[in-house]
Amino acid sequence: MAAIEVTEDMIFQCFAAAEQREQRAKTAESFIDVEEYEGTVMYPEFARWAEKAGFPKLATLFRKVAGEESLHAVWLRDLYREIGVPTRGEDTQRAVDALQTIQQRCDALLALNPTSVIEKALRVALAVEEREYANIYPGFRDQAKAEQDERASRVYQKVVDSERQHAEWFRAALHEFPSASAVPV
Repeated sequence: MAAIEVTEDMIFQCFAAAEQREQRAKTAESFIDVEEYEGTVMYPEFARWAEKAGFPKLATLFRKVAGEESLHAVWLRDLYREIGVPTRGEDTQRAVDALQTIQQRCDALLALNPTSVIEKALRVALAVEEREYANIYPGFRDQAKAEQDERASRVYQKVVDSERQHAEWFRAALHEFPSASAVPV
């Protein structure tokens, strides 16, 4: 059986598709699920790949971002205590299931071309973080402002700022990656 090349799109699909809804509590529930997924599944998996491929500094970066993504879930959960433990979204479960399959494929690809897999993971991480800070969380912040909920607006702004920082870290890592790709550090 021929090996299947893992694409950035395949990796990109390995995170939940949260959505903005008319009721902010439903929006928050959706994104608590996403932030927990990024913090406990996606970025730890990218860290595992980076470690296995011989890029411990990138593994550390992925773990650091994972911790901060988990913190975002705590902030959102604190805003919407009445939510309790949100149910796992269908998209998140599909992403978790897909990650198990992709993990097997990536382990094989890591053995063949570790730098390619890690570069793709970095590109996906950057795309995820850019999407969150530029397109998603500002809308939630603005929705909270329109409803005159300054506390929620401040929390969403903190998430925007944090996601922007993550994007900057990943952008810098990707910029430096080609020079480091010849010899993993």
